[in-house]
Amino acid sequence: MFKNLIVYRLAADWQPNVEKLEDALENERFVPCGATEALSAGWVPPRGEPGARLLEEIGDHWLLSLRMEKRVLPGSVVREKVEEMVERVELETGRRPGKKQQRDMKEQATLELLPRAFTLQSHLRVWISPKQGFLMVDAGSIGKADELITLLVKADSSINLHLLQSAESPAACMAAWLMDGVPPKDFVIDRDCELKAADEMKAAVRYARHNLDTDEVKAHLTSGKMPTRLAMTWKERVSFTLTDTMQIKGIKFLDVVFDGRDKPAKDEAFDVDAALATGELAQLIPDMIEGLGGELDFIGQSAKIAAEHAPGGATAKPAATEAKAAKTPESASSAKDEDLATEAAPWD
Repeated sequence: MFKNLIVYRLAADWQPNVEKLEDALENERFVPCGATEALSAGWVPPRGEPGARLLEEIGDHWLLSLRMEKRVLPGSVVREKVEEMVERVELETGRRPGKKQQRDMKEQATLELLPRAFTLQSHLRVWISPKQGFLMVDAGSIGKADELITLLVKADSSINLHLLQSAESPAACMAAWLMDGVPPKDFVIDRDCELKAADEMKAAVRYARHNLDTDEVKAHLTSGKMPTRLAMTWKERVSFTLTDTMQIKGIKFLDVVFDGRDKPAKDEAFDVDAALATGELAQLIPDMIEGLGGELDFIGQSAKIAAEHAPGGATAKPAATEAKAAKTPESASSAKDEDLATEAAPWD
C-alpha cells in the first residue's frame, strides 16, 4: 500500500469534511495530456476502479490518489528536428539562423513532436488521518510531495499544513543511537546505514547488511560524519529506513503482521491492505516522533521568539524582578529616593 511516507501536520483549526473535499477533488479530476501538453496531473480513484470514489474512507483514515502523465520527448529527437529546420533555412537564405531564431525553432519543433510522443503515468498516494492531524504522502522526495500538496491546496484552499519536524534533529538522534547502541523504545537498529561528512567533500560511507555496532562505525561518527539513512524495525512488525529529513522509506510489513490472516478476495484486497497499512503505521509514526524528541511546536516557538525580541518583553521582567528582590535594606531607601526623583523628572 505504502512504500515511503513524508509526514505533514494539518493545522489545528482545519475542519475535516469528506463531502467538501471529495467535491473539490472532482473539480480537479485527472484529464489525459492534450496533443500539445507535456504534463497533466489530477485526482483518480485510489481503488483503481473506474467510477469509484475519489476519496476512500477506511475506518478513520482517508485515502486519495494523484495521477501524473507526461509526454516523453527525448532531447536528442528535438535537437535533430531543430537541426533539420536550421539547415533548411540556411539552404534557402544562405545564412545560418541566430540564437534567438533557433530558440523559436526549438519551441516549434517541440510543439510539432509532442503529439507523437508516448506518455508515462505515475501515481502518488495520500493518506489523511483526521483524528491524528496527519497528512502523509507516499513519495520518494519532499519535492514530489510538495508538488502534490500544491495541487491538493489548489483543489481545497481550506487545507492548511506544514511539513512535520521533530524537536531533535533526526541525524543527531540517529548518531546517538549508533554511538550508544540504544534506539528508542520499540525500535531496533537493523544492518543498513549511510554516513556522510558535512564538509564540502561530502565523503560518504554506506553499510549494507552489516553489523553497525562496531568501533569502525563509531570512529566515523566521532570524525564528524552524520547518519543520513538508518534502517530500523518497529516492534518486529514493520521495517523501514529513516532519513535525516525525517522521511520514512522502504516500508516493509513483516510476516508477523500477516499471521492468522487469510488471503482476501480480490474485491476485498484494497480494503484489507489499506486497513492493515494504516493500522500499523498510525501507531509507528507517533512512536517515531516521540523517539526524535517529540514534535517541534512551530506556533509555540514563534510566540517564544517574538516575546524574547519584543521591546520590554517578558524576558526583561524576570531580570527586573530579580534585581528588585536583590535590594538590601540599605539600598531600598536610596532606590526609593531615586524612584521619587524619576517620577518628578519633567522629561517624563
